[in-house]
Amino acid sequence: MRRLVARTVPTVGVVAFIVGAAVVGRTAQAPPQPEVVATMKPDSGAGELQILVVGGVFDSRAGAQAANRELRLGETQGYYVVPVAQFQGFGQQIGRPGDFALVSAFRTKEGAAEFARAMIAAGHPATILPERVRSLGGVYAGLGQEAAPDGSGPLVGPIPASLP
Repeated sequence: MRRLVARTVPTVGVVAFIVGAAVVGRTAQAPPQPEVVATMKPDSGAGELQILVVGGVFDSRAGAQAANRELRLGETQGYYVVPVAQFQGFGQQIGRPGDFALVSAFRTKEGAAEFARAMIAAGHPATILPERVRSLGGVYAGLGQEAAPDGSGPLVGPIPASLP
């Protein structure tokens, strides 16, 4: 019996030490932190000259919103519903003040062309306005979703071509 106790006591001691260390280790760890997701502040580019990709022009906000819901893009954000009057020069190219449009705004021709190709490949309309339009501010229309020309990451501010 003494041999059994002699063998069991050290084993129980080692197991108790391991369990104790695991419990102490758990309590010593910092509590789990919520996942931090980086978000960009919506940028209207007020005053900038922007390139718009247009998915359609409608005579009402409701009509534009209904058309936008029909576009199936999965996790990708496509167009934004904006008043045509939000962009000076838009109404001279397509639509008229009072209309609403499905648009995505860009600062670079490359960003606009890449987006238009993706929309067309997905079977959706995409027209790049031939002339830049001046954003008067207002509803967010997608700025910040394109790559910086220098390859440093997302484009998060004006570039010389978008400044008047």
